[in-house]
Amino acid sequence: MFRVRLRLVSDNGDPAAVTGATGIPPNRSFRAGETSTRTGKKYRFSQWSKSIGQESETDGIDDAIAEVCSWGLNTARSFREICLSDNWEASLVIIQEIRDADDPHEKGISLTSTAISWLAAAGASLEIDQYLFV
Repeated sequence: MFRVRLRLVSDNGDPAAVTGATGIPPNRSFRAGETSTRTGKKYRFSQWSKSIGQESETDGIDDAIAEVCSWGLNTARSFREICLSDNWEASLVIIQEIRDADDPHEKGISLTSTAISWLAAAGASLEIDQYLFV
């Protein structure tokens, strides 16, 4: 199972500016200095995050990555521009839970050239977290 999200973090950026620049609404966002409703502590950084895929979890990564690419290269460039102008750092976060080590679908992660081109246009890094449950 995979969880995929595009995440931007900044020391003090305005998440609303990311949404305005890209036209993509976040699933979660907060600004440095705001108080967390969960912990009651102030956030030390700003975050804008968009979960990709049905119910934020997917069995296959291809559809989630295709959704990001469907936003188009112009949107990718908008992410890059807001990152450069407002000091955001963008990353595509892929979290993989491996529950059957013998399942060939759970071995490795591959990205298409289209996905790599989109990430490059957005100036986004790739972050992969893998968890083995056997």
